[in-house]
Amino acid sequence: MARSRGLRRISLAAGVASLLAGCAAIMANRPTPVPGNGPLGVPVPTATQIAVGANPVPSAPRMNPFSVELRPRTTVPGGNPYAWLQNVHSGRTRHWIFTENRATREAMAVLPQRAWIGTRLAQLEAGGGRYAGDDVVVEHVLYLGPDGARLPMEIAHRRDLTRDGNQPTLLTVYHPTGKPPGPILRPFVLVWLEMGGVYARAEVRNGLAPMPGASGAPWVPDRAIALSDLFAAAQSLIDRHYTRRERLGLYGRGFGGLLAGAAITGRPDFFGLALPTGTWDEYRQISSGTCYPPTLIVTSQYGGDIRPWQGYELAAVLQAEQLCRHPVLIRIDRDEGQGEPAAERRERAVDQLAFAARWLGAQPSP
Repeated sequence: MARSRGLRRISLAAGVASLLAGCAAIMANRPTPVPGNGPLGVPVPTATQIAVGANPVPSAPRMNPFSVELRPRTTVPGGNPYAWLQNVHSGRTRHWIFTENRATREAMAVLPQRAWIGTRLAQLEAGGGRYAGDDVVVEHVLYLGPDGARLPMEIAHRRDLTRDGNQPTLLTVYHPTGKPPGPILRPFVLVWLEMGGVYARAEVRNGLAPMPGASGAPWVPDRAIALSDLFAAAQSLIDRHYTRRERLGLYGRGFGGLLAGAAITGRPDFFGLALPTGTWDEYRQISSGTCYPPTLIVTSQYGGDIRPWQGYELAAVLQAEQLCRHPVLIRIDRDEGQGEPAAERRERAVDQLAFAARWLGAQPSP
């Protein structure tokens, strides 16, 4: 019995000594933390780091180390359940288009910033879309791709922007085609900047270069290169303290719009909003039980740069698999191109800007 009491006293003394030693280490601010691996390989704070007030985020920017692999084509039991949308002239598809457009019009009508955006956009377009003010800055920077390649990116924002990592931001991407991209300060962008937003345009590497498929299979475009660059550009905006994931949206037309659709199917947690045009079929095989960001897909039945069902099927898949209450909407115009009336182009831009303002928290300046 005496021996047992002696052992308990020794154990208690050892425990107290250990506790005091731990407290001393905390008070001296010299912990030996073991960082945990968070999303994208960025360490998350440990309990020790939180206790001593240590900053787990280093001052130097961290690059996104992962790359996205092209998803193999898989066979869906019973075939593609949305293949009927590819028959764009069928009565079933036309009824689906009518129903989706009606739901989108009803959702857009109640957005609070829509009237102001429409008026301001019309004013800028009436003035020729030119901008000669000095309250807007366009930065020309380089971001690092996942393999260390330096790629150009333009970042437009108001001169009085606060770099606090909390600004509503739209990112679009393009791949080089032999001619420079058009001016970045067009009316669509200027309205977004007037609402306090940031607009970034990043070059990604040619995602249409062929890559060998499986034995006997045709070659397919290596879109994973461009997709990996897109994520690196997005991470760069976060590292430069413009925004954070919840306030970072993707926007694009044509190739950029399809890449935006692929990005949210692969990493829906990375973005707070998406304005794509669709995506390629290998990126429509997505997992269920996921919360996708608020998404407004914009495409057309005729005259666009993509096949219309690339947007139809993406909308159908996301709506079927959406786990949370974020909306997944699609606007399907009849025509898109040079012959399209200016009023219809403006209405499409108003919908996109109002949707982005609603879900990224942008507000018109007083």
